[in-house]
Amino acid sequence: MLREVPVSHVPGVGKVKAEALANLGISSVEDLLHDFPVRYEDRHLRSFSEFIDASNVTARAIVQGTPTIRWFQRRAMMTARLQVDGVHSVVAVWFNQPYLKGKLRDGQPVIVYGKYDAARNRIVVSKTDLSMGSRKPWASSWVPVYRTVQGLTSQQIQVFIERAMNKYGEELTERLPVELMQKYKLVPHGQAVRWMHEPESEESLRQAHRRLAFEEFFIFQLQLQWIRHSGEEQREGTGRRVADHAMEVFQGSLPSSLTSAQKRVCTEITVDLTSPRAMARLLQGDVGSGKTWVAFWAAYAAFTAHVQTAFMAPTEILAEQHFREASQRLGPLGMTVALLTGSTATQERTMILERTAGGEIDMLVGTHALLTQGVDFANLGLVVTDEQHRFGVSQRSILRQKGVTPDVLFLSATPIPRTLAMAVYGDLDVSVLDELPQGRIPIRTYHVDDERLPRALRFVRQQLTQGRQVYVVAPLIEESEELSDVSSATQLYSEMQEVFAGFPVSLLHGRMKSAEKEAVMRSFVAGETCVLVSTTVIEVGIHVPNATVMLIYHAERFGLAQLHQLRGRVGRGNQQSYCFLVSSQPSDLARERIETMTQTTDGFKIAERDLELRGPGELLGTRQSGLPEFTVGDLGRDLNIMEVARNEARTYIGNPDFWLLPKYRLLREAVEQETPGVHIRD
Repeated sequence: MLREVPVSHVPGVGKVKAEALANLGISSVEDLLHDFPVRYEDRHLRSFSEFIDASNVTARAIVQGTPTIRWFQRRAMMTARLQVDGVHSVVAVWFNQPYLKGKLRDGQPVIVYGKYDAARNRIVVSKTDLSMGSRKPWASSWVPVYRTVQGLTSQQIQVFIERAMNKYGEELTERLPVELMQKYKLVPHGQAVRWMHEPESEESLRQAHRRLAFEEFFIFQLQLQWIRHSGEEQREGTGRRVADHAMEVFQGSLPSSLTSAQKRVCTEITVDLTSPRAMARLLQGDVGSGKTWVAFWAAYAAFTAHVQTAFMAPTEILAEQHFREASQRLGPLGMTVALLTGSTATQERTMILERTAGGEIDMLVGTHALLTQGVDFANLGLVVTDEQHRFGVSQRSILRQKGVTPDVLFLSATPIPRTLAMAVYGDLDVSVLDELPQGRIPIRTYHVDDERLPRALRFVRQQLTQGRQVYVVAPLIEESEELSDVSSATQLYSEMQEVFAGFPVSLLHGRMKSAEKEAVMRSFVAGETCVLVSTTVIEVGIHVPNATVMLIYHAERFGLAQLHQLRGRVGRGNQQSYCFLVSSQPSDLARERIETMTQTTDGFKIAERDLELRGPGELLGTRQSGLPEFTVGDLGRDLNIMEVARNEARTYIGNPDFWLLPKYRLLREAVEQETPGVHIRD
C-alpha cells in the first residue's frame, strides 16, 4: 500500500525536503500523489488581440534591445521591450530576476507568462520560457500550481510528483466497484490522478475531477450512513424518559422567553430523545438565533432522563463561554457542569475525569480534549457538537463511542441552502432556527470606499468613546509582494494604533501560539482591549455583546459565507451594531457579494445567493465556507455528484453483499480508515 511507503523513497526527496513536505501533511507516497493542484495556470498562447486587462496571458515574443535593471534597496526590477505577433510592442517587467538579463538578448525569442496591464501596456512576468524547441512551453498548456511551504516551491513539488508517478503510478489502487465505474462512465483512479497532475486537455481535467469528486463524496457518505446505520441498530427500543414539566422548569431559568422557533425545535428534540431511534439532528441557526439555549434544553432534558451530556466546541474561548452560561442557567436546576480543555491544570483535570467517570458530572463542556483517552463517562446519553463543521466525521465518531450510542445534536451557525443540507447531511434530521430573539437589533451594513473611509473611521472612534469595542479584519497576516495593494493585519495594527490613539489595540492572527491567541481573546472579551485587529481567526465562536463595529478591509477578498460569519461577531447586545465593508475597486462578482451583504442579514438568503453567484464556478473554485472540507469536490459546483453519491451509499450500506464480498474490501477499508471505531470485516 502506498500509504505505507515513506515520501523519502521518491527520488530527490531527502531529509530536508521530507520535513518540508511533512509540514504540508505529506508523509507517504500516497499523500504526495493525492496532493492535487490548488489551481491551474492557463498557458495557451494568446495573440495580442486576445489580451485582457488585469488577466494572465501567455505570449510568444521577440526581445527588442537590451534589458535594463533598476535596484530599489535589495529588490531588482528588470524591464525589456517585447514584440508580440511581429507587430505590437509591449513592455515586460521582471521583479527579482536579474540573472535573466544575460539570457534575454536582442532578437531572442521568448515565451512569457504574466499579468497584462492595458493602461501601461505592460506584462508583469512571473514565468519565462527560453527553450523554443519543438515541445510546448512548460510541457503543457495547463500548468498545475501546488500548495507551498517554506523550503518548497510549487515547481519542486511538481517534480517530486512526476517522479513519484513514474515510479509508483501503477500501484495506485482502485477502490470503487466496477459496476459503479461502468454505470457512471468514470475513468480509473490511477488515470484520474495522472490527469489531475498532468492534464492533456480541459476535458481530461473535467473527467479526472468528476471521477475523484465522486469517489471522495461516496466514501464520505458511506461513513455518514454507516455511523447512522450502526447507531440505529444498537439503539433499538431504548427511548429516554424526560421528566414531566421539565420544559416549564427550564424556561423558568431563562432571562427571557424562548422564540416560537426555539420552542418548535425544543419539541423536535424532546420527541427524538423519547423515541426508540437514536437522535441524529443538525440544528442550523443564523448567528444570534439562540442555538445555545436549545442545546441547553437538550442537556437538561437528558439530565432528567438520568444520562450525562458531552458538549464539544472547537476553541477554548467558545468552550469557556458555553461553560459559564451553562453554569449560570443549568446550575440552579441541579446540574453539575464542568470544563475540560487543553489548558486545564493536571490536578483539576484528574478530579474532573474521576467525577465524570463516577457520574457526578452531569454536563462536561470541552474542546478536542474530550476526545482523548482517559475521558470516560458513567452514562453518556447526549453528545452536542458546536460549530460541527470544525470537526471531522471521525472526531465526532470518537466522542459518540464514549457512550452507548448516545443521542447526537450538531449545531451550525453557517446556514446552508436546504438542497445542500439534504445532500451533505441527508443522514441527519435538520432543524432550523429562522427567528431572532427579542431585543436583537439588525446590524446595519455599509460599503465604504477610499473616499468614505475617513468618515467611517471617525464614526468608529465615536463608538469607542461611548465605551464600545471594535473588530478590524484583514485578509492577510503580513505584507505580500504579490498583493502589495492589500493591507495586512500587522500593517493595520500599526495604523489603528495611530487612528485610535488613546484606546488599547491588540493583534490576533493564526501564526500566534495558542496561548498567545487565548490571552489576546480573553483581554478583548474582558473589555481590557477596545480594538481587536485580526485575520479571520475570529470568524467563529466569539461572543462579546459590547462589540458594536465590524470593520472588514478588502472585503472583496472574502466569500459571502465568510463575510456573514464575520459580521455575526457584532450585534450580540442590545445596542445598534454596524458592519463596514471596505473595498475600493471590487470586481463585478465581489460587488454583487457586497451588495447582498448590505441588503440582508438573513443568513439563509445569503447562503442561497452565494450558491447562485458561484454557480458551476471555474474548474477549481473557492469552497463554500462552513461545510466539510473536500480535497477535490466542491459543494457549490458538484451538488449533483454529492446527491448521486449519497443515494449510492445508502444502497450499498443496505446491501448484505457489501459486508461480505471480497471485491468491496478496499472500499470497506477506506471507510474504516477514516472512521475510527468502524470495523467491517469479511
